[in-house]
Amino acid sequence: MAAHVDPAFGEHLKPEVFNVFSAWAEQENHSYRLERWLVNGRSQAPVAYTTETDREMRKARRLVVKVTTVPDGKAAASEYRRHKKAIKEGGDFAARHMSIPVNHSVNCPERQWITFQTVAGDDLESTEVLTVLLRRSLGVSHQSESNTAARVFCDSQTFAQACANVVAGVLGDWNGQPYQLDHDPWTVDGFLRRHIFDQMEPGGRLHSWAQRFQGTEMTLDGEPGPLPNPFAAAQGRYFSPELRIYPIVGKAHGDLHTDNALIKVRPEIDDTAYYLIDLSLYENAAPLTRDPTHMLLYIIARILTGEEPKYQQDALIELLLDTHHGPRDRVPGWLPQLIDHLERACDAWLQGSGLRPAWTEQRLLSIAGCAMLFLGRTSTPEPLKPWFLRLAGKALAHYASMHRDHVASASQTRAAAPHGADNDWIAWLCRDLPEFADAAHAAGHDDDAEGLKAAARSGLDRKDDYLSLVRKLGGPEPGDPRFGTKGAEGRSEPESFVCPLNLCPRRDQRAPGGPIPTCHLNREGKIRLRSVLDAGGA
Repeated sequence: MAAHVDPAFGEHLKPEVFNVFSAWAEQENHSYRLERWLVNGRSQAPVAYTTETDREMRKARRLVVKVTTVPDGKAAASEYRRHKKAIKEGGDFAARHMSIPVNHSVNCPERQWITFQTVAGDDLESTEVLTVLLRRSLGVSHQSESNTAARVFCDSQTFAQACANVVAGVLGDWNGQPYQLDHDPWTVDGFLRRHIFDQMEPGGRLHSWAQRFQGTEMTLDGEPGPLPNPFAAAQGRYFSPELRIYPIVGKAHGDLHTDNALIKVRPEIDDTAYYLIDLSLYENAAPLTRDPTHMLLYIIARILTGEEPKYQQDALIELLLDTHHGPRDRVPGWLPQLIDHLERACDAWLQGSGLRPAWTEQRLLSIAGCAMLFLGRTSTPEPLKPWFLRLAGKALAHYASMHRDHVASASQTRAAAPHGADNDWIAWLCRDLPEFADAAHAAGHDDDAEGLKAAARSGLDRKDDYLSLVRKLGGPEPGDPRFGTKGAEGRSEPESFVCPLNLCPRRDQRAPGGPIPTCHLNREGKIRLRSVLDAGGA
């Protein structure tokens, strides 16, 4: 008699998992033939399409087998448990648009579990992930695609409508009427953390980013002035706790994107026949602005490279933050089309509720939260990450403009800096940077110098590290409390100049007939200091 588990499963299953699977199948008198391995979004978990035969009952069916790892103490939040909860709470929507867990999960060594589920749509051969439609609509291909996927034909209108149908289904069919929490309001940091969860903690994907940007504001390439620091906002340091949010909440996929949605494409595309997979982050009281926002930004992260012209990158940020009045003519035409379809799906669901203003504000926070997620993902192209950081900061700036009285004022914090000692090292570094950088390069300390420049731009206290490196380089001990331009100390000049970035306490006087002092920490190149006369007597 044939083996209970196809030996081909051993190609991607660890030996201990394969052995447990085989023993369990023999005990149940089931057999499993591997049809093919499946790509499950960005997940590293083995996922297979298999035919299960019950030899006792003489019946067969196609199933999806997945092996997941559940950390100690996390069984209640495992994908298997969340999937079952989503089905139980999903009613008719879940029955029509999701797979159903079957059999029992099988415990394996190293906290691994084998799980089984029906095939979404009951016909895997007729479906492809939405990402295939995205590629076809843009005329691009991918090496992972099958020959049958390559023969799918789709235009941008069809792709946009398919995405809109998924969003409309999640909001309307899955959740019913809009519901806004009427008790226990959230803070801004609480709202953002329902997007990034614990990823800023040590070991998390955003920990190094949070360490790098510790000020309440940040200065970035391409921006004329400081932006709110999203990491400070997620830590409760930018907006006051008195700013309360009554979120629009409900059932959410938690990781909605084009690799986690199947669409029927054979014999022809049916943009209403979609199926959601990978419910490992399902929640029943999540911020509902998160799923549609994440789906849109995921598509952008799959297509953009970060090498696009700056005017196009700027225009896309403006369009995302203001979908009605943003510059449509400066971005590829399929993007405004997609944004419009998704917006109409959200508007139709909100119709009659009067909650559109609340949705608009909460969508800005979801843009910031989801943009932070893409910063921490290895799948996001490195050149695109600065764009996502800018997007997060700009979204929070728009939100802050609506709640100026509740900003735990970054500008006030910066204004106080010239009178404190924490940022005096930044002024020294800025003034001496050309000579400092040359000396660091000659001594092989380029990385240390670059690290100090990054810390200075973020307003961090690295004074001791700076002084230590100056000593290593044999430089003079800094510390002139006037931070005067070299050669101009003690001169009386009516006009003084201060940091144009509101970053440090530098205050220089121009030598008679000499040039205006220069700031060397601006990311786009050196710029002149700002006259105190222009700064209102700062």
